[in-house]
Amino acid sequence: MKKTALAGLLLVLVAPPLAAQQVFDWSRFRELVDRGRYEEAERRLQDRPEALAQRWELELLERRGARPEALRKAQQLLAGLQLGPASTEDLAQAAFAAWRLDRWEESNQIFIEAAERPDASPSLYVDWGNLYLQQYNAAEAADIFKDALKIDWTPGPADRWSEADIYLGLARALGSQGNPEAEAALKKAEELAPDNLDLLAYQALRELRESDWDAARKHLERGLGRNRNYLPLLHLQAAWHFFRDEGKEFEKLQGRVLEINPGDADFYELLGDLCVLRRRLDQAISFFRTALRNDPSQWSALASLGINLLRVGEEEEGKSVLEQAYENDPYNIWTVNTLRLLDSFDRFTRFSTPHFQVKIEKDEVGALRPYVEPLLERSLSTIAEKYQHPIEGPQVFEMYGDHEDFAVRTLGLPGLGALGAAFGKVVAMDSPSARPGGRFHWGATLWHEIAHVVTLSLSNQRVPRWLTEGISMLEEKLSHPGWGDPLSIPFVRAYAEDKLLSIPELNSGFERPRFPGQLELSYFQAGWICDFIAQRYGVEKLREMLLAFAENQKQEEVVKRVLGLSEQELDEQFKAEMKALLDPLVQRLEPLKTPDFPDGKLQLAAHFNLAEENPDNYFANFHLGRRLLEEERVEEAIPYLEKAIRLFPEATGDSSPYPLLAGIYRKQGDQERLLGLLQGWWELAPRYADLGLELAQQLIEQGRSQEAIPVLEGLMFVDPLQGLPHQLLGELYLEQHQPARAVGEFRVALSLQPADPAGAHFRLASALAAQGDADAARREVLLALEIAPSYPEAQRLLLELVRR
Repeated sequence: MKKTALAGLLLVLVAPPLAAQQVFDWSRFRELVDRGRYEEAERRLQDRPEALAQRWELELLERRGARPEALRKAQQLLAGLQLGPASTEDLAQAAFAAWRLDRWEESNQIFIEAAERPDASPSLYVDWGNLYLQQYNAAEAADIFKDALKIDWTPGPADRWSEADIYLGLARALGSQGNPEAEAALKKAEELAPDNLDLLAYQALRELRESDWDAARKHLERGLGRNRNYLPLLHLQAAWHFFRDEGKEFEKLQGRVLEINPGDADFYELLGDLCVLRRRLDQAISFFRTALRNDPSQWSALASLGINLLRVGEEEEGKSVLEQAYENDPYNIWTVNTLRLLDSFDRFTRFSTPHFQVKIEKDEVGALRPYVEPLLERSLSTIAEKYQHPIEGPQVFEMYGDHEDFAVRTLGLPGLGALGAAFGKVVAMDSPSARPGGRFHWGATLWHEIAHVVTLSLSNQRVPRWLTEGISMLEEKLSHPGWGDPLSIPFVRAYAEDKLLSIPELNSGFERPRFPGQLELSYFQAGWICDFIAQRYGVEKLREMLLAFAENQKQEEVVKRVLGLSEQELDEQFKAEMKALLDPLVQRLEPLKTPDFPDGKLQLAAHFNLAEENPDNYFANFHLGRRLLEEERVEEAIPYLEKAIRLFPEATGDSSPYPLLAGIYRKQGDQERLLGLLQGWWELAPRYADLGLELAQQLIEQGRSQEAIPVLEGLMFVDPLQGLPHQLLGELYLEQHQPARAVGEFRVALSLQPADPAGAHFRLASALAAQGDADAARREVLLALEIAPSYPEAQRLLLELVRR
């Protein structure tokens, strides 16, 4: 077996001859451990020399919080195995001891040697996999757990791990990577050992993350009924009370935890992590600080402290803390990535608005600031006024031209699929250049994230994920015509296939999606639910719900108190609305069963048959129109493509009838139908830069400049990094006698390093002259003439300016 070494040298470990084996009741010993009778179990291990017994002694010391003694035992376990040949079991326990001493490189090397032995047991692999999980390498951990499952093995009572522990480790490793196979591994662990304490703790943790209080309580009670002293379960039970604002119960359990382990840092790190999940960052920072007071070498807590200090805008302290964390634990990928990101901050320009401290990359700030700055202030004032909740103090807003930088800023890792994120006092998002192809509506994303600022603050960071996302989706949609996500074919199909979640379980669609695309479906559904509540009961009810959550009421209590009905009744009302609106679309969007053909391509005759049998089916019409176009039967294709649009106009993407029909109309020179198509398409989906530019140019060519202006203005919230739209908009502003606005557009065009810099300076000079700023106009026209001395229009403008 070949595994990636962390680094470092392997100690040559050998073991002394074992004392004569004594009869030992491992079953009774294991029962004592499982029941939390640790001191009695320790007494049974006294004077047993074998490595496994000493390994158990080490674990028992850890379980009851005797950290100094545990470290000494780990050192003894390592040192005692250097006197002679080492068995596989000796190596396994030495590797574990090295891990507990934070000698990760050495531990990994010993695990590698032990795993190459033919008698290596799966228990060794479980420890090894857990080491990789702790050291931020879930992919390698998953491979180790899978290797353990390949070994034919029957665990005995002395073994620390069972087959269920292997599956649990695999579930944790896969789950941390978002791999849907994690659920099958977890289910297998449940089948094998439903009372496994680590399994119950993991299940309770997942449920706490989703605020599924009842399910978490059942797992905690079940586990603590078996072992009332098991710290991971006590940690979670205390957290259960903390996040329900049950202060007395929390204090009691906190005291119980500290009675067992006075220097418990894991407890406070867990509370900090759960606060981060709920965006309660000030509390999280406090818990991380407490964890470090209990154990200054809790490097993961130190890293989390640094990252979350950055999230509340404490850049200087956050960086200092992260540097200390990296010095002691260079394997923490979140620390490494965040420090690299901080090193890149010198490429950003910083500026302030009345409510924001803004960072935008230097080479984009000239084009983005004129739109970002007013949109930030307008979105915050609009939403804060609507929900009657002024936001105090400056917020931090950051825009990243590299999506992976944004991902690191928010998650600590690259690969995040989101476009923006809000936490604490910091909002971060992609800039238009972070997304390819002019398809990213950054304006809607900004509005969405600023809505989070208000809802999180108003609810004291206690709002469920579905509600804060739903309100953001709603506000995004209401902000401007066409903004926000339209109804999609996958959503209608999910409705038809009964894949949408009920309101009581909707949070799980965000926290733990169970199939590809469920997260996107949950976003849209949450937005629709909030729209439904606002329309039927009034938008003030959304505000009242946020205030009720601020009091830490349960969701069922909030719905009953604010809306006067149960969660089930609200869910039934919403489903009735979905039924009324979506049932007519289900048949139109029904996927068609098509006959098989040897080449995998449906014959044209079959397409005609499908369209004849399903005349009101979107796919039958669209696919027939597309196939006819492939056969160059253009006139026959047009009515089918046009009908597909009438059947479901919201299908506006690249794989839709719109671009096909636009291509036909262009080729035919049918400007009237092309313009009508482009207008309808842009109205539904003002998120395609090439579409907006073409529509604006068509309107200008037909002398309809007044209609072109709002199109070009909308285009700036999709892709303001192209010069031509700014030039066109500036020229239209001049035509409409709005020189100040023209100056702004021409300045942006100039900042984008245009292919014709002389022309860009001349246009800016013309706008400045129209604005009455002769001195500035003269400077710009001279710059134009410096680039192109024979530029006649610039010469005439200079002469005119001199004569003034």
